[in-house]
This record gives sequence, C-alpha cells and structure tokens, in this order.
Amino acid sequence: MAIAVANCEDLAVPIVVLGSDAELIQPAVPENAAIVRNPRWREGQLSSLQAALQHVPPASAFLLYPVDHPLLQKPVIQQLVEVFCAHSASQKIVMPRHNGSYGHPVILAAELREEIMSAATAREVVYRHPQRIKILEAQTSAIYDDFDTPESYRACVQKFEARA
Repeated sequence: MAIAVANCEDLAVPIVVLGSDAELIQPAVPENAAIVRNPRWREGQLSSLQAALQHVPPASAFLLYPVDHPLLQKPVIQQLVEVFCAHSASQKIVMPRHNGSYGHPVILAAELREEIMSAATAREVVYRHPQRIKILEAQTSAIYDDFDTPESYRACVQKFEARA
C-alpha cells in the first residue's frame, strides 16, 4: 500500500479503501493518504471503488490502482497521466498494455462515474466500448504482476529484491 501511495503522491490525495480488518490495516496507511472504510467490502472490489468515488470530486477523473501490484513504479503512473491528459474526446479510459496483456492502473474519465456506480464490475465498464480506450504501451510487466496466491507473492518478492 505504501508503494501505491508513494507512486501517486504527485496526484490528488490518494484514497485508500479499507474493508476487512480495517482496524488492523489502518495504522499502516501512509499519512498522506485519505482513508475510506467500505462497510460493503464483502460485495467485492467494485464496492470499494464505489465507496472511494463518494470522496472524489464529481468532475475529476480517477485512477483505479489495486495495491497488489507492488512492482509498479512512479514513471508508469506519470506516463498514464500524460497519455490521459492528451487523450481525444472519445477516449475516456487509459490503460497500460505490455506484450499484448493489459494491466493496472487504469484511468477513467469523470464521465464514467455513473457507469461505475451502476455496473456489476469495473471490467464491464472498461471493456464495454473498446473504442474509448487509449492504450499506453508500457515497458514493464509490473502492470500485471500481482500477488493473488502465495506463489505469485513469492514471485513478486523475488522480482522486487532483484530490482534493488
């Protein structure tokens, strides 16, 4: 979580959404982040995004950044923001791709807020109209290197340690 917050420190105040075990995790949240508690966390990740959006100004774009991508670095975030700032009017989403695979973080225009609030999943909104996606060709697999299993966690740790 600290890596994600640090990567976004040049943007608006990062919002960290806490759900299960929030009271145990909250002390680890960096001080420069806002904390939102999601009482509906059992409903899945979308409910956390929806909870966060309640604290994002209505006219603001938003960055969807799962914290289980520990290998991301600030230059990727900066590139995404630059591409978003240069997107065409019809392109409402900027997402990274590396070697043909899409990943995170993803930036969504403010106009997509209502779709997110009524969707079953964020993925549904992102892929609903492919023509509104602007792709950033990322130079790193960090956009999809996450840790969802003990094995993928160990792989991320090895890559992180090798990078240092």
